[in-house]
Amino acid sequence: MDAFIRIFRSRKLALSDPPDISPALPHMDPPGATTLVDAKPSLFIALPAEIIYEILSFLPPLSLVSLTRTSKFLRAHALADALWAKFVRKNVPYQQSLQCYPAESWKDLYVSLHPYWFLSRNKLWFSDKAYSGSSMTGSLVLVRYDSRRGCIEGLRMLAKQGIRSFESWEWNPEVIIHTFNPEVSLLVDDPIVKIDRGMYAGHNSAREEILMSTGYTRGVRSMISLCQGLTPKEQDNAMALWPPRIIPAKERVRNQSRHPSRGEGPSSLLNASENAFRIRKWVEFGGMGASLGVHIGEDVMTFSTVPE
Repeated sequence: MDAFIRIFRSRKLALSDPPDISPALPHMDPPGATTLVDAKPSLFIALPAEIIYEILSFLPPLSLVSLTRTSKFLRAHALADALWAKFVRKNVPYQQSLQCYPAESWKDLYVSLHPYWFLSRNKLWFSDKAYSGSSMTGSLVLVRYDSRRGCIEGLRMLAKQGIRSFESWEWNPEVIIHTFNPEVSLLVDDPIVKIDRGMYAGHNSAREEILMSTGYTRGVRSMISLCQGLTPKEQDNAMALWPPRIIPAKERVRNQSRHPSRGEGPSSLLNASENAFRIRKWVEFGGMGASLGVHIGEDVMTFSTVPE
């Protein structure tokens, strides 16, 4: 992708160094203007529109945003709604009849929920403690995209104890096998994750915590934040990690549920993990916003996705 942009610029355009593309994605209109220095036509722009579309379909969203800064011609192709429809459907593979409603276009829908699409794509998440704050049991959360309201929400999975039975293992009669058939359901009335459209707009740092519209009926406030993954070299035996080393995982992050800290996080969206996130929650009295009232029982939960 970078090599392609350099070739195109060398033939037609002279641009200043582009700014960081990560915070610019929600707005899609980066500052700056291009200056024509050579009128020699590019062989690439002479290609049929269908071939240009096929080439651009291999680029990720942030690369398409970078491409919009090269010329009006490529900007028009990079903002083609069919390209952005593929990005949305890739993150919601389990909904076959998906529409861009309530957004006006697929691009607007994707941008409005960026950078949280990884939550619905990975779908199943588990935390180091229960939502009630207990460290003995975690929470299993199913995250999905709600096409009716155009939001991403995470619902806790509950299991009621079903019929139990006991039997002896035929190879060792002293071993008792305990079987059960739990009744699994979703707690749909109280989501612990809720990403509304445009929630990230106006936030320029990947380290910021974003207030979610959850738990208002019970006075519970919660904020979501992104994590930065650790390479194996950055991990040591004394470090608290989530998920722990005993659990297979694509990526591990610092387990800040044990040591809450608001100063750490990814330096940019490009460094943000798509396999983990955090929620900080508290009970608030005397105010409706994040900065008003009194915070009671503040707690931090770290979530990781379940590897396939």
